[in-house]
Amino acid sequence: MSLLASLLRLRADASGHAIRTSHVRHLHLSDQPLMMLPLKRTGPAARPLAVMLGTSPLRPRLLIAPPSGSTATMLTALAKAVIGHVASHHRAKEYLPATATRPERARYLDAPQLVVPNQQAVRFLRTLASGLRLRRLDDQSPSANSIRLLGQWLTHFTDRAQIPGSAALVSLTDLLVMHWITGQSPQDDDLATLLAWIYPPFGSTDGRDAARHAEAPDTYRGAGPDTDAAFDNEKLTPLVDAYARDPTPALQELEKLLAAYLQPTWDRLWQAYALLQAIPPTASAGRRWAAERAEFTDHTTHLDQDGRPRPARDQAVSAAISLERREAARAAFNADRALEDPFVRVELRTTGDAVGGTVIAVDDQHTICGPGGRDMWRPRITLSTQDPVHLEPGRLLTSHLHRTARYQVRGLIAGPVDTLVELEITAGMGTVDRPNHTVLPSAGAFLVLTAAPEHFRMPAFPSRDQTPWTHGGPPPEHLGDGDGSQEEQ
Repeated sequence: MSLLASLLRLRADASGHAIRTSHVRHLHLSDQPLMMLPLKRTGPAARPLAVMLGTSPLRPRLLIAPPSGSTATMLTALAKAVIGHVASHHRAKEYLPATATRPERARYLDAPQLVVPNQQAVRFLRTLASGLRLRRLDDQSPSANSIRLLGQWLTHFTDRAQIPGSAALVSLTDLLVMHWITGQSPQDDDLATLLAWIYPPFGSTDGRDAARHAEAPDTYRGAGPDTDAAFDNEKLTPLVDAYARDPTPALQELEKLLAAYLQPTWDRLWQAYALLQAIPPTASAGRRWAAERAEFTDHTTHLDQDGRPRPARDQAVSAAISLERREAARAAFNADRALEDPFVRVELRTTGDAVGGTVIAVDDQHTICGPGGRDMWRPRITLSTQDPVHLEPGRLLTSHLHRTARYQVRGLIAGPVDTLVELEITAGMGTVDRPNHTVLPSAGAFLVLTAAPEHFRMPAFPSRDQTPWTHGGPPPEHLGDGDGSQEEQ
């Protein structure tokens, strides 16, 4: 957490009101998402207890799993709901023209979006997906196949949730704290208290008062997937015991109990979603959603043509590729946020990852000799800043005012009061014959520079045959020769 965020958190705590930070939204939000509120039993990590879901705040659907025995009926109903929502986006496609690196390809015009309360719900769905997609194939009934397909789609959504900037599976608490800072701990991602800080109900003194009321024992409703201890001991356990004696009436009472328990959180989900939808999205949010539609199309094609589930454990090469993509996505997402969000730029300046300063010198005649012997225009500027600067020479920066320009750090000169940052413009400035002077600031101008988005190119990874057997490659020809590890005959 940055120094600026800590200061604003202290101010929010002192005033009792949440502080709005970002006024733009960096993730796409669908007009008709599939809202999911999962609940699980205490004990086995992925045994579901109930799921409230739907695409309308007024028509939630509650699916209940029996306290004991098979959960197949509940999972079949869940599969029908999720797969049906996915299938509703398989109607229309667009065709993208071929490029130098990719052939012509199709892409769906829209993609499904799942919304859950918090990261705990994401982790629960990931665990649940792992168990469902890898179910044994000896049962080929329609319900078993639909449950396995549910596992594959939940795997897709939870995998995408690990990609920064992805909006296939959205955690509402994560998105709320991206736009508001409250007086509660940043580790506390409870939806009820967070929303009380941001949008206190009528009659509350302030956000702090509303948050205290929201977490009071007599009013608290968890956002899942875990139930609270008081609810387990006082309400849930007696019904579980009654189910063992007489299942039918106990299951009906359980449905009434869980419906009343989940309804307040269900209402908060849609309230939070409406608050976030009212924030204008950035241009990069639409661009990333287009990429999400392509991922959705590719996964649909994989299921139609191949259908094999992802293995329980990634091999070394596939894990390395996934990590490389996540890191590239994080860098690109951070760069986009800095270009589009003034608060992010200010916060980065306090951490030394961006710089803002006054232009004190401009050398608009500076040139270098290019590879072919021709002069290349490389104007230089010098900034004077009092920001902490942690930018190494050679780092490429950009400006939200001129996003195609690139300013390369050539040197840093630390003084007693300020730091001089010497920069060379290496892209977006045109040529000697056709210069683009708009990217060249005048002396006295104030300039803010952030990290430039990098062009991602997947590095070369070895094939499976070239990977050591210890990392998923082919087995050795003589395992154990000479080291005493070979089994005795």
